[in-house]
Amino acid sequence: MEGSLTATRVRFAVEDDVDEDSRPSKRRRTDSLQLAGKDEPRRNAAGCGHRLGVLPTGNLFLTGSSTSKNIRPGGLGTFNVLPDAVLLVVLASFDANTLLALRTASRAFFAYSSHEPIWKDLVVSRANGKLRYWEGSWRKTYIRSFGRCDDSPSEWPTDSIRTPGIYSDELYQPALCAHTSLTPYFLPHPTRPRCTIAKADASSLTAETFSSLYAIPSKPVLISSAMNGWPSLQQSLWTMDALETRFKDISFRAEAFDLPFHVYRQYSDDCDEEDSPLYLFDSRFVEKTGGAMGKGYTPFPFFGEDLFALLGAERPNYRWLIAGPARSGSTFHKDPNGTSAWNAVLCGRKGWVMFPPDVCPPGVYTNEDESEVTSPLSIPEWFLTYFDYAWSTYGPSAKDPELRGKMIVGVCGLGEVVYVPSGWWHLVVNLDESVAVTQNFVSETELTNVIRFMRDKPDQLSGFKGSLTPSTIYERFTRALQENAPETYIRAMGALEKTSPPLKRESVWDK
Repeated sequence: MEGSLTATRVRFAVEDDVDEDSRPSKRRRTDSLQLAGKDEPRRNAAGCGHRLGVLPTGNLFLTGSSTSKNIRPGGLGTFNVLPDAVLLVVLASFDANTLLALRTASRAFFAYSSHEPIWKDLVVSRANGKLRYWEGSWRKTYIRSFGRCDDSPSEWPTDSIRTPGIYSDELYQPALCAHTSLTPYFLPHPTRPRCTIAKADASSLTAETFSSLYAIPSKPVLISSAMNGWPSLQQSLWTMDALETRFKDISFRAEAFDLPFHVYRQYSDDCDEEDSPLYLFDSRFVEKTGGAMGKGYTPFPFFGEDLFALLGAERPNYRWLIAGPARSGSTFHKDPNGTSAWNAVLCGRKGWVMFPPDVCPPGVYTNEDESEVTSPLSIPEWFLTYFDYAWSTYGPSAKDPELRGKMIVGVCGLGEVVYVPSGWWHLVVNLDESVAVTQNFVSETELTNVIRFMRDKPDQLSGFKGSLTPSTIYERFTRALQENAPETYIRAMGALEKTSPPLKRESVWDK
Protein backbone atom coordinates (compact mmCIF):
# COMPACT_ATOMS: atom_id res chain seq x y z
CA MET A 1 0.00 0.00 0.00
CA GLU A 2 1.37 3.40 -0.95
CA GLY A 3 1.55 6.31 1.51
CA SER A 4 0.93 6.48 5.24
CA LEU A 5 -2.49 6.15 6.81
CA THR A 6 -2.50 9.76 7.97
CA ALA A 7 -1.63 10.95 4.49
CA THR A 8 -4.58 9.13 2.98
CA ARG A 9 -7.30 10.39 5.33
CA VAL A 10 -10.20 11.96 3.47
CA ARG A 11 -13.32 13.95 4.23
CA PHE A 12 -16.73 12.26 4.40
CA ALA A 13 -17.45 13.76 1.01
CA VAL A 14 -15.34 11.06 -0.67
CA GLU A 15 -17.05 8.28 1.34
CA ASP A 16 -18.46 6.43 -1.65
CA ASP A 17 -15.95 7.21 -4.38
CA VAL A 18 -14.75 3.63 -4.68
CA ASP A 19 -13.85 1.47 -7.67
CA GLU A 20 -16.88 -0.01 -9.35
CA ASP A 21 -15.35 -3.49 -9.12
CA SER A 22 -15.67 -3.78 -5.36
CA ARG A 23 -18.91 -4.07 -2.89
CA PRO A 24 -20.55 -3.52 0.89
CA SER A 25 -22.11 -5.20 3.94
CA LYS A 26 -20.97 -6.37 7.36
CA ARG A 27 -19.58 -8.34 10.12
CA ARG A 28 -17.75 -10.54 12.59
CA ARG A 29 -16.50 -14.04 13.47
CA THR A 30 -16.83 -17.85 13.85
CA ASP A 31 -15.69 -21.19 15.18
CA SER A 32 -16.60 -23.48 12.29
CA LEU A 33 -18.59 -22.55 9.21
CA GLN A 34 -20.27 -24.45 6.44
CA LEU A 35 -18.84 -24.10 2.96
CA ALA A 36 -20.76 -21.81 0.68
CA GLY A 37 -21.92 -23.26 -2.63
CA LYS A 38 -19.21 -23.03 -5.26
CA ASP A 39 -21.57 -21.69 -7.88
CA GLU A 40 -23.41 -19.36 -5.49
CA PRO A 41 -20.78 -17.05 -3.98
CA ARG A 42 -23.35 -15.02 -2.06
CA ARG A 43 -25.10 -17.99 -0.42
CA ASN A 44 -23.98 -20.68 2.00
CA ALA A 45 -25.41 -24.14 2.27
CA ALA A 46 -28.27 -22.85 4.40
CA GLY A 47 -29.18 -20.18 1.87
CA CYS A 48 -27.39 -17.35 3.68
CA GLY A 49 -24.96 -14.95 2.09
CA HIS A 50 -22.68 -12.03 2.80
CA ARG A 51 -23.73 -8.98 0.80
CA LEU A 52 -20.17 -8.30 -0.34
CA GLY A 53 -19.71 -11.82 -1.64
CA VAL A 54 -17.35 -12.80 1.20
CA LEU A 55 -17.11 -16.58 1.70
CA PRO A 56 -15.97 -18.76 4.62
CA THR A 57 -12.25 -19.55 4.77
CA GLY A 58 -12.95 -23.20 3.97
CA ASN A 59 -14.09 -22.24 0.48
CA LEU A 60 -10.44 -21.67 -0.42
CA PHE A 61 -10.21 -25.47 -0.69
CA LEU A 62 -12.72 -25.30 -3.51
CA THR A 63 -10.90 -22.58 -5.42
CA GLY A 64 -7.29 -23.49 -4.72
CA SER A 65 -4.63 -20.95 -3.74
CA SER A 66 -4.59 -19.01 -6.98
CA THR A 67 -4.07 -15.30 -6.26
CA SER A 68 -6.47 -14.51 -9.08
CA LYS A 69 -9.21 -16.06 -6.95
CA ASN A 70 -7.98 -14.99 -3.52
CA ILE A 71 -7.65 -11.21 -3.56
CA ARG A 72 -6.55 -10.84 0.07
CA PRO A 73 -2.74 -11.03 -0.41
CA GLY A 74 -2.56 -8.50 -3.20
CA GLY A 75 -5.30 -6.28 -1.84
CA LEU A 76 -3.91 -5.93 1.69
CA GLY A 77 -0.21 -5.69 0.85
CA THR A 78 1.92 -5.82 4.01
CA PHE A 79 -1.23 -6.06 6.13
CA ASN A 80 -1.76 -9.54 4.66
CA VAL A 81 0.57 -11.03 7.31
CA LEU A 82 -2.04 -10.27 9.99
CA PRO A 83 -4.66 -12.91 10.80
CA ASP A 84 -8.20 -11.66 10.32
CA ALA A 85 -8.89 -11.29 14.05
CA VAL A 86 -5.75 -9.16 14.53
CA LEU A 87 -6.41 -7.15 11.37
CA LEU A 88 -9.89 -6.24 12.58
CA VAL A 89 -8.50 -5.14 15.96
CA VAL A 90 -6.04 -2.88 14.14
CA LEU A 91 -8.78 -1.44 11.93
CA ALA A 92 -10.96 -0.84 15.00
CA SER A 93 -8.25 1.49 16.36
CA PHE A 94 -8.60 3.82 13.35
CA ASP A 95 -10.96 6.77 13.12
CA ALA A 96 -13.79 7.03 10.60
CA ASN A 97 -11.85 9.11 8.06
CA THR A 98 -9.05 6.54 7.97
CA LEU A 99 -11.47 3.67 7.48
CA LEU A 100 -13.25 5.50 4.67
CA ALA A 101 -9.90 6.17 3.00
CA LEU A 102 -8.86 2.53 3.32
CA ARG A 103 -12.09 1.48 1.61
CA THR A 104 -10.86 3.25 -1.53
CA ALA A 105 -7.48 1.47 -1.54
CA SER A 106 -8.59 -1.98 -2.80
CA ARG A 107 -11.47 -4.41 -2.79
CA ALA A 108 -9.84 -6.30 0.07
CA PHE A 109 -9.54 -3.19 2.23
CA PHE A 110 -13.08 -2.27 1.25
CA ALA A 111 -14.35 -5.58 2.68
CA TYR A 112 -12.45 -5.42 5.97
CA SER A 113 -13.02 -1.68 6.52
CA SER A 114 -16.76 -2.19 5.99
CA HIS A 115 -16.98 -4.59 8.94
CA GLU A 116 -20.14 -3.46 10.74
CA PRO A 117 -19.10 -4.10 14.39
CA ILE A 118 -16.28 -1.58 13.90
CA TRP A 119 -18.74 1.04 12.68
CA LYS A 120 -21.18 0.23 15.48
CA ASP A 121 -18.43 0.88 18.02
CA LEU A 122 -17.70 4.21 16.31
CA VAL A 123 -21.37 5.20 16.58
CA VAL A 124 -21.46 4.21 20.25
CA SER A 125 -18.32 6.22 20.97
CA ARG A 126 -19.72 9.38 19.34
CA ALA A 127 -23.45 9.17 20.05
CA ASN A 128 -23.35 9.95 23.80
CA GLY A 129 -26.01 7.33 24.35
CA LYS A 130 -28.51 8.82 21.86
CA LEU A 131 -29.38 7.50 18.41
CA ARG A 132 -31.18 10.00 16.17
CA TYR A 133 -31.13 8.15 12.85
CA TRP A 134 -30.97 4.68 11.40
CA GLU A 135 -29.79 4.33 7.80
CA GLY A 136 -29.80 0.56 7.41
CA SER A 137 -26.19 0.01 8.53
CA TRP A 138 -23.92 1.34 11.24
CA ARG A 139 -21.53 2.84 8.66
CA LYS A 140 -24.28 4.80 6.95
CA THR A 141 -25.73 5.81 10.32
CA TYR A 142 -22.32 7.13 11.39
CA ILE A 143 -21.98 9.16 8.20
CA ARG A 144 -25.51 10.56 8.48
CA SER A 145 -25.06 11.41 12.16
CA PHE A 146 -21.51 12.76 12.24
CA GLY A 147 -20.41 13.36 8.64
CA ARG A 148 -21.19 15.96 6.02
CA CYS A 149 -24.52 14.40 5.13
CA ASP A 150 -27.62 16.41 6.01
CA ASP A 151 -30.12 13.97 4.52
CA SER A 152 -30.16 10.29 3.72
CA PRO A 153 -29.17 9.75 0.05
CA SER A 154 -31.76 7.96 -2.03
CA GLU A 155 -28.92 5.68 -3.19
CA TRP A 156 -25.52 5.09 -1.66
CA PRO A 157 -22.93 4.68 -4.45
CA THR A 158 -21.16 1.78 -2.75
CA ASP A 159 -24.31 -0.32 -2.44
CA SER A 160 -23.54 -1.97 -5.76
CA ILE A 161 -19.96 -2.94 -4.86
CA ARG A 162 -18.99 -6.57 -4.17
CA THR A 163 -15.70 -8.13 -3.11
CA PRO A 164 -15.59 -11.71 -4.41
CA GLY A 165 -12.27 -13.34 -3.61
CA ILE A 166 -12.31 -12.61 0.14
CA TYR A 167 -12.44 -15.75 2.28
CA SER A 168 -12.89 -14.94 5.96
CA ASP A 169 -14.73 -16.65 8.78
CA GLU A 170 -14.46 -13.44 10.81
CA LEU A 171 -16.37 -11.47 8.19
CA TYR A 172 -18.73 -14.26 7.16
CA GLN A 173 -19.95 -15.43 10.58
CA PRO A 174 -22.22 -12.42 11.30
CA ALA A 175 -23.92 -12.85 7.92
CA LEU A 176 -24.47 -16.53 8.66
CA CYS A 177 -26.00 -15.64 12.04
CA ALA A 178 -28.15 -12.85 10.59
CA HIS A 179 -29.68 -15.21 8.02
CA THR A 180 -30.14 -18.23 10.30
CA SER A 181 -33.74 -18.67 11.41
CA LEU A 182 -33.96 -19.78 15.03
CA THR A 183 -37.58 -20.89 14.77
CA PRO A 184 -36.69 -24.48 13.68
CA TYR A 185 -34.86 -25.00 16.99
CA PHE A 186 -38.20 -24.55 18.76
CA LEU A 187 -40.55 -25.77 16.03
CA PRO A 188 -38.62 -28.51 14.18
CA HIS A 189 -41.93 -29.80 12.80
CA PRO A 190 -45.13 -27.76 12.23
CA THR A 191 -47.22 -30.14 14.35
CA ARG A 192 -44.57 -31.25 16.85
CA PRO A 193 -43.03 -28.28 18.66
CA ARG A 194 -40.01 -28.85 20.86
CA CYS A 195 -41.55 -28.00 24.22
CA THR A 196 -40.52 -29.33 27.63
CA ILE A 197 -41.86 -26.51 29.79
CA ALA A 198 -44.85 -27.25 32.04
CA LYS A 199 -48.16 -25.64 31.07
CA ALA A 200 -51.04 -24.31 33.13
CA ASP A 201 -54.26 -22.36 32.62
CA ALA A 202 -54.57 -19.25 34.77
CA SER A 203 -58.15 -20.13 35.65
CA SER A 204 -56.86 -23.07 37.70
CA LEU A 205 -54.29 -21.05 39.65
CA THR A 206 -54.53 -19.38 43.04
CA ALA A 207 -51.62 -18.06 45.07
CA GLU A 208 -51.66 -21.32 47.06
CA THR A 209 -51.83 -23.71 44.10
CA PHE A 210 -49.20 -21.76 42.17
CA SER A 211 -46.86 -21.79 45.16
CA SER A 212 -47.23 -25.54 45.77
CA LEU A 213 -47.07 -26.61 42.10
CA TYR A 214 -44.43 -24.26 40.69
CA ALA A 215 -42.87 -21.72 43.06
CA ILE A 216 -41.80 -24.05 45.90
CA PRO A 217 -40.56 -26.81 43.52
CA SER A 218 -38.77 -24.08 41.50
CA LYS A 219 -40.44 -25.17 38.27
CA PRO A 220 -40.81 -22.93 35.18
CA VAL A 221 -44.28 -22.86 33.69
CA LEU A 222 -46.05 -21.45 30.62
CA ILE A 223 -49.38 -19.94 31.64
CA SER A 224 -52.30 -19.31 29.27
CA SER A 225 -55.48 -17.20 29.68
CA ALA A 226 -53.83 -14.96 32.30
CA MET A 227 -54.02 -11.74 30.27
CA ASN A 228 -57.66 -11.89 29.17
CA GLY A 229 -58.60 -8.71 31.01
CA TRP A 230 -55.65 -6.60 29.92
CA PRO A 231 -56.62 -3.57 27.77
CA SER A 232 -53.22 -3.70 26.10
CA LEU A 233 -54.03 -7.17 24.75
CA GLN A 234 -57.74 -6.82 24.12
CA GLN A 235 -57.36 -3.53 22.24
CA SER A 236 -53.98 -4.38 20.59
CA LEU A 237 -52.45 -1.30 22.20
CA TRP A 238 -48.95 -2.78 22.47
CA THR A 239 -48.20 -3.86 18.93
CA MET A 240 -45.23 -2.13 17.31
CA ASP A 241 -47.59 -0.15 15.07
CA ALA A 242 -49.71 0.99 18.00
CA LEU A 243 -46.72 1.95 20.14
CA GLU A 244 -45.26 3.98 17.28
CA THR A 245 -48.56 5.81 16.83
CA ARG A 246 -49.00 6.53 20.54
CA PHE A 247 -45.41 7.19 21.62
CA LYS A 248 -43.61 8.13 18.40
CA ASP A 249 -41.29 10.77 19.89
CA ILE A 250 -40.77 9.29 23.34
CA SER A 251 -37.27 7.93 23.85
CA PHE A 252 -36.81 4.40 25.14
CA ARG A 253 -33.66 2.50 26.06
CA ALA A 254 -32.28 -0.08 23.63
CA GLU A 255 -28.97 -1.40 24.95
CA ALA A 256 -26.37 1.40 24.54
CA PHE A 257 -28.84 3.96 23.18
CA ASP A 258 -31.82 6.10 24.05
CA LEU A 259 -33.82 6.64 20.86
CA PRO A 260 -37.31 7.83 19.89
CA PHE A 261 -39.67 4.93 19.32
CA HIS A 262 -40.14 5.84 15.64
CA VAL A 263 -36.36 5.55 15.15
CA TYR A 264 -36.33 2.18 16.89
CA ARG A 265 -39.21 1.04 14.70
CA GLN A 266 -37.27 2.12 11.62
CA TYR A 267 -34.29 0.14 12.91
CA SER A 268 -36.45 -2.90 13.66
CA ASP A 269 -37.88 -2.86 10.13
CA ASP A 270 -34.46 -2.51 8.47
CA CYS A 271 -31.93 -4.63 10.34
CA ASP A 272 -32.00 -7.85 8.35
CA GLU A 273 -28.19 -7.88 8.23
CA GLU A 274 -27.79 -7.52 12.01
CA ASP A 275 -26.70 -10.73 13.70
CA SER A 276 -27.61 -9.34 17.15
CA PRO A 277 -30.29 -6.68 16.71
CA LEU A 278 -30.72 -4.00 19.35
CA TYR A 279 -33.18 -5.07 22.06
CA LEU A 280 -35.46 -2.40 23.51
CA PHE A 281 -35.44 -2.97 27.27
CA ASP A 282 -36.73 0.00 29.26
CA SER A 283 -37.39 0.09 33.02
CA ARG A 284 -39.01 3.55 33.03
CA PHE A 285 -41.63 3.00 30.34
CA VAL A 286 -44.53 3.76 32.69
CA GLU A 287 -43.03 7.05 33.84
CA LYS A 288 -42.00 8.06 30.31
CA THR A 289 -45.54 7.57 29.00
CA GLY A 290 -47.14 9.53 31.83
CA GLY A 291 -48.56 6.36 33.34
CA ALA A 292 -50.41 5.39 30.14
CA MET A 293 -48.57 2.09 29.71
CA GLY A 294 -49.03 1.24 33.37
CA LYS A 295 -52.79 1.18 32.75
CA GLY A 296 -52.39 -1.43 30.02
CA TYR A 297 -51.63 -4.37 32.29
CA THR A 298 -52.15 -5.73 35.80
CA PRO A 299 -49.70 -8.00 37.69
CA PHE A 300 -51.02 -11.49 38.32
CA PRO A 301 -52.35 -12.21 41.84
CA PHE A 302 -51.34 -15.89 41.81
CA PHE A 303 -47.64 -14.91 41.98
CA GLY A 304 -48.28 -13.57 45.49
CA GLU A 305 -47.27 -10.36 47.22
CA ASP A 306 -44.17 -8.58 45.96
CA LEU A 307 -42.25 -7.91 49.16
CA PHE A 308 -39.83 -5.49 47.49
CA ALA A 309 -42.79 -3.07 47.53
CA LEU A 310 -42.01 -2.60 51.25
CA LEU A 311 -38.99 -0.52 50.19
CA GLY A 312 -41.22 2.06 48.52
CA ALA A 313 -39.29 4.48 46.33
CA GLU A 314 -36.03 2.70 47.19
CA ARG A 315 -37.07 -0.59 45.59
CA PRO A 316 -34.90 -1.76 42.67
CA ASN A 317 -35.99 -1.64 39.04
CA TYR A 318 -38.66 -4.29 38.66
CA ARG A 319 -40.65 -3.79 35.44
CA TRP A 320 -39.53 -3.48 31.84
CA LEU A 321 -41.03 -2.91 28.40
CA ILE A 322 -39.35 -5.31 25.98
CA ALA A 323 -39.55 -5.05 22.20
CA GLY A 324 -37.53 -6.04 19.18
CA PRO A 325 -37.33 -7.74 15.81
CA ALA A 326 -36.74 -11.44 15.23
CA ARG A 327 -33.32 -12.61 16.54
CA SER A 328 -33.17 -9.90 19.21
CA GLY A 329 -33.18 -11.07 22.79
CA SER A 330 -31.17 -11.73 25.95
CA THR A 331 -28.24 -14.11 26.19
CA PHE A 332 -28.00 -16.46 29.19
CA HIS A 333 -28.37 -14.74 32.55
CA LYS A 334 -29.97 -15.06 35.97
CA ASP A 335 -32.44 -12.42 37.08
CA PRO A 336 -31.05 -9.78 39.45
CA ASN A 337 -30.99 -9.88 43.24
CA GLY A 338 -32.26 -13.46 43.52
CA THR A 339 -35.74 -12.51 42.27
CA SER A 340 -38.21 -14.55 40.25
CA ALA A 341 -39.88 -13.10 37.16
CA TRP A 342 -42.82 -13.32 34.80
CA ASN A 343 -42.76 -12.35 31.14
CA ALA A 344 -46.00 -11.70 29.22
CA VAL A 345 -46.12 -11.53 25.40
CA LEU A 346 -48.39 -8.91 23.82
CA CYS A 347 -47.17 -9.27 20.24
CA GLY A 348 -45.27 -12.04 18.42
CA ARG A 349 -43.54 -15.10 19.91
CA LYS A 350 -40.54 -15.67 22.16
CA GLY A 351 -38.35 -18.76 22.36
CA TRP A 352 -37.05 -19.76 25.79
CA VAL A 353 -34.13 -21.97 26.82
CA MET A 354 -33.66 -22.50 30.57
CA PHE A 355 -31.38 -24.41 32.93
CA PRO A 356 -31.73 -24.83 36.72
CA PRO A 357 -29.43 -22.85 39.05
CA ASP A 358 -26.94 -25.71 39.43
CA VAL A 359 -26.42 -26.28 35.67
CA CYS A 360 -24.27 -23.70 33.91
CA PRO A 361 -25.39 -23.58 30.25
CA PRO A 362 -22.87 -24.83 27.68
CA GLY A 363 -20.84 -21.90 26.36
CA VAL A 364 -21.33 -19.82 29.52
CA TYR A 365 -18.45 -19.38 31.95
CA THR A 366 -18.58 -18.05 35.52
CA ASN A 367 -16.31 -17.70 38.51
CA GLU A 368 -17.18 -19.48 41.76
CA ASP A 369 -19.67 -16.93 43.13
CA GLU A 370 -21.01 -15.99 39.66
CA SER A 371 -19.98 -12.36 40.11
CA GLU A 372 -18.41 -12.60 36.66
CA VAL A 373 -20.36 -14.24 33.84
CA THR A 374 -18.90 -14.56 30.37
CA SER A 375 -21.13 -15.54 27.47
CA PRO A 376 -18.98 -14.62 24.47
CA LEU A 377 -21.37 -15.79 21.76
CA SER A 378 -24.28 -13.94 20.23
CA ILE A 379 -27.66 -15.68 20.46
CA PRO A 380 -27.52 -17.18 16.92
CA GLU A 381 -23.92 -18.30 17.54
CA TRP A 382 -25.02 -20.12 20.69
CA PHE A 383 -27.72 -21.99 18.79
CA LEU A 384 -25.40 -22.86 15.90
CA THR A 385 -22.61 -23.99 18.21
CA TYR A 386 -24.16 -25.38 21.38
CA PHE A 387 -27.88 -26.07 21.08
CA ASP A 388 -27.64 -29.60 19.66
CA TYR A 389 -25.00 -30.58 22.23
CA ALA A 390 -27.07 -29.09 25.07
CA TRP A 391 -30.24 -30.85 23.89
CA SER A 392 -28.53 -34.24 23.64
CA THR A 393 -26.83 -33.78 27.03
CA TYR A 394 -29.62 -32.18 29.08
CA GLY A 395 -32.78 -32.80 27.02
CA PRO A 396 -35.53 -35.35 27.69
CA SER A 397 -33.63 -38.13 25.90
CA ALA A 398 -30.21 -37.52 27.49
CA LYS A 399 -28.28 -40.70 28.29
CA ASP A 400 -27.27 -39.60 31.79
CA PRO A 401 -30.34 -39.86 34.06
CA GLU A 402 -28.83 -37.26 36.40
CA LEU A 403 -28.82 -34.68 33.60
CA ARG A 404 -31.91 -35.78 31.72
CA GLY A 405 -34.62 -33.12 31.57
CA LYS A 406 -32.45 -30.34 32.98
CA MET A 407 -32.81 -28.25 29.80
CA ILE A 408 -36.21 -26.57 29.46
CA VAL A 409 -37.32 -25.32 26.03
CA GLY A 410 -40.56 -23.68 24.95
CA VAL A 411 -42.30 -20.95 22.97
CA CYS A 412 -44.36 -18.22 24.62
CA GLY A 413 -46.95 -16.88 22.20
CA LEU A 414 -49.40 -14.00 22.13
CA GLY A 415 -51.36 -13.78 25.39
CA GLU A 416 -49.14 -16.26 27.26
CA VAL A 417 -46.91 -15.77 30.30
CA VAL A 418 -43.67 -17.51 31.31
CA TYR A 419 -42.70 -17.87 34.97
CA VAL A 420 -38.94 -17.97 35.67
CA PRO A 421 -38.05 -19.19 39.19
CA SER A 422 -35.32 -17.53 41.23
CA GLY A 423 -31.80 -18.44 40.14
CA TRP A 424 -32.67 -20.12 36.83
CA TRP A 425 -30.44 -19.48 33.82
CA HIS A 426 -32.43 -18.39 30.78
CA LEU A 427 -31.93 -17.26 27.21
CA VAL A 428 -34.82 -15.48 25.46
CA VAL A 429 -35.04 -14.75 21.74
CA ASN A 430 -37.76 -13.16 19.63
CA LEU A 431 -38.91 -15.54 16.92
CA ASP A 432 -40.98 -12.74 15.35
CA GLU A 433 -41.20 -9.01 15.89
CA SER A 434 -42.35 -9.03 19.52
CA VAL A 435 -43.50 -6.81 22.38
CA ALA A 436 -43.68 -7.98 25.99
CA VAL A 437 -43.78 -6.72 29.55
CA THR A 438 -41.87 -8.36 32.38
CA GLN A 439 -41.67 -7.91 36.14
CA ASN A 440 -39.28 -9.25 38.76
CA PHE A 441 -40.74 -9.94 42.19
CA VAL A 442 -40.09 -11.35 45.64
CA SER A 443 -42.84 -13.51 47.11
CA GLU A 444 -42.38 -15.43 50.34
CA THR A 445 -41.27 -18.45 48.31
CA GLU A 446 -38.06 -16.85 47.03
CA LEU A 447 -37.62 -14.52 50.01
CA THR A 448 -34.96 -16.70 51.63
CA ASN A 449 -32.97 -16.74 48.37
CA VAL A 450 -33.20 -12.95 48.09
CA ILE A 451 -32.11 -12.32 51.69
CA ARG A 452 -29.22 -14.78 51.25
CA PHE A 453 -28.20 -12.97 48.05
CA MET A 454 -28.27 -9.60 49.86
CA ARG A 455 -26.26 -10.93 52.78
CA ASP A 456 -23.64 -12.96 50.91
CA LYS A 457 -23.30 -11.11 47.59
CA PRO A 458 -23.74 -7.39 48.28
CA ASP A 459 -21.35 -6.50 45.47
CA GLN A 460 -23.76 -8.12 42.97
CA LEU A 461 -26.88 -6.21 44.04
CA SER A 462 -28.26 -3.90 41.35
CA GLY A 463 -31.00 -1.41 40.52
CA PHE A 464 -31.72 -0.08 44.04
CA LYS A 465 -32.59 3.59 44.31
CA GLY A 466 -32.33 6.44 46.78
CA SER A 467 -29.57 6.46 49.36
CA LEU A 468 -29.26 2.69 49.53
CA THR A 469 -25.77 1.27 49.02
CA PRO A 470 -24.78 -2.40 48.67
CA SER A 471 -23.64 -2.46 52.30
CA THR A 472 -26.95 -1.11 53.65
CA ILE A 473 -29.51 -2.93 51.47
CA TYR A 474 -29.63 -6.13 53.55
CA GLU A 475 -30.22 -4.23 56.80
CA ARG A 476 -32.80 -1.89 55.24
CA PHE A 477 -34.84 -4.70 53.66
CA THR A 478 -34.82 -7.01 56.69
CA ARG A 479 -35.87 -4.09 58.89
CA ALA A 480 -38.76 -3.32 56.53
CA LEU A 481 -39.81 -6.99 56.74
CA GLN A 482 -39.65 -6.98 60.55
CA GLU A 483 -41.81 -3.88 60.74
CA ASN A 484 -44.39 -4.74 58.07
CA ALA A 485 -44.43 -8.55 57.80
CA PRO A 486 -42.95 -9.89 61.04
CA GLU A 487 -44.22 -13.46 60.68
CA THR A 488 -42.91 -13.71 57.15
CA TYR A 489 -39.57 -12.32 58.36
CA ILE A 490 -39.30 -14.93 61.14
CA ARG A 491 -40.03 -17.81 58.77
CA ALA A 492 -37.56 -16.55 56.14
CA MET A 493 -34.72 -15.96 58.62
CA GLY A 494 -35.30 -19.34 60.26
CA ALA A 495 -35.05 -21.07 56.87
CA LEU A 496 -31.97 -19.04 56.04
CA GLU A 497 -30.13 -20.07 59.20
CA LYS A 498 -30.96 -23.74 58.62
CA THR A 499 -29.89 -23.86 54.98
CA SER A 500 -26.97 -21.44 54.84
CA PRO A 501 -25.34 -19.76 57.84
CA PRO A 502 -23.45 -16.52 57.10
CA LEU A 503 -20.35 -16.96 54.98
CA LYS A 504 -17.09 -16.60 56.84
CA ARG A 505 -15.16 -14.03 54.88
CA GLU A 506 -11.45 -14.72 54.89
CA SER A 507 -9.25 -11.85 56.09
CA VAL A 508 -5.63 -11.23 55.20
CA TRP A 509 -4.68 -12.69 58.62
CA ASP A 510 -6.27 -16.04 57.75
CA LYS A 511 -4.05 -16.55 54.71
